[in-house]
Amino acid sequence: MKNLLFLLLFIGSIACGQTKFTVYFDTDSYQLKTSELTRFDDFFRNKNVKFIKLVGYCDARASNVYNDSLSLRRTEFLYQLIDKTTNQKVTEMVGQGENFQQDPTLALNRKVDIFYTEIPSEEPVKVTPASLNSQVSNAKVGDKLILKNLYFYNRSGILRPESKPVVEELLAIMRANPKLKIEIQGHICCQLGADEEDTAKTRAITVYNYLIDNQINKSRLSYTSFGSSKPIHPIPEKTEDERNANRRVEIQIIEN
Repeated sequence: MKNLLFLLLFIGSIACGQTKFTVYFDTDSYQLKTSELTRFDDFFRNKNVKFIKLVGYCDARASNVYNDSLSLRRTEFLYQLIDKTTNQKVTEMVGQGENFQQDPTLALNRKVDIFYTEIPSEEPVKVTPASLNSQVSNAKVGDKLILKNLYFYNRSGILRPESKPVVEELLAIMRANPKLKIEIQGHICCQLGADEEDTAKTRAITVYNYLIDNQINKSRLSYTSFGSSKPIHPIPEKTEDERNANRRVEIQIIEN
C-alpha cells in the first residue's frame, strides 16, 4: 500500500508539475522596467509553455491594503503581457501583498512569480532562410521583402528586444548600398477595415526613425501603411502562424 501511494504521488507530481520564473519590480511600480522585460523575453522565447498562475508580492513598507492592491496590479500587468505576446490567458492570479516571509533585501520582495509547465514538442526541421542582405542584392526595383523576425509589443510600435538584429542588418545594408532607396510598409492582421490605432503606420515609422537616427538620409526613405488591406492569408486567419505572417513590415525597393 505504501509503495502504491508513493507511485500515485509521483505520477501526480509529474502530471501537475509546475516550474516557476520570477520577475522583479521597482519600488511602488506595477510595470516592468526594460531590463526585466528583456529577461522575460530571453527566458521564454524558445520555450513551448502553458502559463498557469501568477502570484504578486510587495515589500512591507506601505499599508497592507495598499500592498494587496499593488501586488494584484503587478499580476495584471503580467497577465496583459502574456496575453499580448503569447495569446494565452492565465487562469489564476493572486495578490499576496506583503503577507509572506519577507526577504531582508527589499528588492527581492517586489516581484511576481510566474508558474508554468513546459509542453514537449517535436524538434522542428530547421530551414535557414536567405539573409536579408542576399535578398536585397538579388532584388529588382519594385520587389517587396519581408523583414522577418521583426516583432513588436501588441498594438504598439515598440520593438521587442529580439528584433534588434533585424533593424541592425537593415541599417548595415543601407550603409553598404548608398544608392538604395526603400519604402517601409506596415501591415496588421486579424481584422478587416480601418486601422483605428494606426498600428501598421506606427510600426513602419519606428523602422524609418531608427534608420534616420543612425544617419541614413531621409531622401532615401519613405513609409506607408496598408493596414489589413494586403494580407498574405485570408482574414480572419485560421492559425497564429497566419496571423504572424499578416502582421508584418516589408520594404519595397524604390531604387537600387
